[in-house]
Amino acid sequence: MATLTDKMFILLRSSLNQRPADISPFSDEEWQKLFWLARKHGIVTIINDAIDLLPEHLKPQGDIALSWTLSAERTRYHYAHQKEVLQQIDEKAKAEGLPYVLLKGMSLARFYPRPDSRPCGDIDILFPQNFERGNALLGFPDAKAVGKHAEMKIDGVTIENHRQLLDLNYDSQRRAEAYIMESLRTVPDDHFLPPMANMVYLLMHTVSHLTARNKLPLRNVIDWGMFLRANREMLNPDECISTLKRIGTVHAFSLFTQLAAEYTDTDFSMFIKEHVPAKDVTRMNDLIVSQSFVEAVPKDMPFIPRTIARLKRRSQRRWMFPYLPASFKERLKFLKLFH
Repeated sequence: MATLTDKMFILLRSSLNQRPADISPFSDEEWQKLFWLARKHGIVTIINDAIDLLPEHLKPQGDIALSWTLSAERTRYHYAHQKEVLQQIDEKAKAEGLPYVLLKGMSLARFYPRPDSRPCGDIDILFPQNFERGNALLGFPDAKAVGKHAEMKIDGVTIENHRQLLDLNYDSQRRAEAYIMESLRTVPDDHFLPPMANMVYLLMHTVSHLTARNKLPLRNVIDWGMFLRANREMLNPDECISTLKRIGTVHAFSLFTQLAAEYTDTDFSMFIKEHVPAKDVTRMNDLIVSQSFVEAVPKDMPFIPRTIARLKRRSQRRWMFPYLPASFKERLKFLKLFH
């Protein structure tokens, strides 16, 4: 018997492929539980697109239907407002001759059947080699970067102006950053990363969720699948593999591509060049679906208990090591990976 999660994935694939789902009728209680499950994963509006494709007798009714509709409308309203703010930024950038690149959510929405169904929490932007000028253009000349970016609000929309694209804690992240920045010596007119550079960035960004919290949002893997689907004619699989081998994250590419193939119901076999243990695919899927994660070790613990706790945390996550950005040597050094 299909679980609620199984039914969510059936509707997800229906939405992403714009074809009616083959499902049996849901009870009101199931529709309500499914709503909260989809909300947990940030895909209510995407699932609502699948509901719109169903015949009337299979759709939710009454207040439950209203919950789905209102949530979807909020997502679409927010997306439209973000586009208005982005248009203002674009006009200023053109006037000043300052190139910029859109990152993550607003750049990925174009790969979905309905771009405004993909929730975008903020606008991530990069002014290559011009972080300070970018802050000034956005109206916050004194903004300081915390980590990778400076954060500001324009007309209620959060803008993250990136000083760098990735955390630079490990060699693979530094190599990936250098590769992407090299591709931006000439910024594309469409304000998007070139496909190969975007492939590297999206993969490293996805993996970064695992290094931080042993947690990975479902939407990140869906984004990965929709990106690959839209760009598979422009990406040479052998070049992808050779590039990622040099960077040091080829195993993650194979794992997440296999998961994305399942989530989006797309054939990505041309990209999967190495064997991924089935148990690792299952473990990662379970992690994504459950959103369970190993808590960080408090920094104020005494040295010996903290060291023991960090070793235990490493042991719990050891199956994940081949898919993380750190090398074996980097993982050993001061137990640095799981601080």
